Amino acid sequence: KVRDLYGFNIPSMKNMGLAYAMHDQFDIIHDHNPHLSLPTANICPTPVVATWHGPYFPDVVEYFRLFPHVNLVSISQSQAAAAPQLQFCANVYNGLALEHSPFSDHSKGYLLYVGRIDREKGTHVAIDAAVRLKKKLIIAGKLDDAVPHIKEYYIRYVRPRLKKHADMVTWIGEVGETERNDLMKDSLCLLHPISWPEPFGLTLIESMACGAPVIAFRLGSIPEVIQDGRTGFVVDTFAQMVEAVSRLDRIDRQACRDYALSKFNAERMADGYEAVYRKILQAKQTKGDK
Repeated sequence: KVRDLYGFNIPSMKNMGLAYAMHDQFDIIHDHNPHLSLPTANICPTPVVATWHGPYFPDVVEYFRLFPHVNLVSISQSQAAAAPQLQFCANVYNGLALEHSPFSDHSKGYLLYVGRIDREKGTHVAIDAAVRLKKKLIIAGKLDDAVPHIKEYYIRYVRPRLKKHADMVTWIGEVGETERNDLMKDSLCLLHPISWPEPFGLTLIESMACGAPVIAFRLGSIPEVIQDGRTGFVVDTFAQMVEAVSRLDRIDRQACRDYALSKFNAERMADGYEAVYRKILQAKQTKGDK
């Protein structure tokens, strides 16, 4: 079993190595793991499109700056804005096949938190909001207690709250897609109290597709993903997050779904990347003709 699917692991490294070894069989290589393969991509004769799904912190920016011979695509304008030293050939928002998501135009009144148990995700903030509002909260997310700082965060900030407010807060652990979608469909809203510049939040578009608006802090891509006042609320403080719950009756759940399906669908994402591929190949052909 591979614990870290997105970090160094033998299957991923083997697949990336084989792909670059076969580069002459492809017109373009699209690499979603450039944090691992960027030095190889940088010297690959076949054009490489690179999509980094994490934040561009200063050390990451310097890494990409040192190996500039890839075609960078951002997944949000805020992600690209954090790295003005880099050249991006396009911005393509993530998209999912959301049309099969279940939908409900009314909720069962509970608040929902979906995501890993982590300080940067704000698990304890969601609990505090539910307690302040005297509303039930369901937490659906994994705890990676093999990571020391996550385990420490859980023990210090989350576990005591779960114990103290057991009548109001339920942690059900990690769930599959079907159960998660049903939870979203029936929730009053998704609370997303992050404390980091999230490049893109997939749970946000999944929630909206099920009809559940999202209340999230104004960090990273949040203002790009949520239509403030229409598909949820973008807030700056804990007090504003709590207050926003009282305004959820102004949100049309069908509008949430329509927005998610129109702006963040898989076809639109694919069209965006195909446009990038055509642009790169046309530029290569033009250069070759000279």
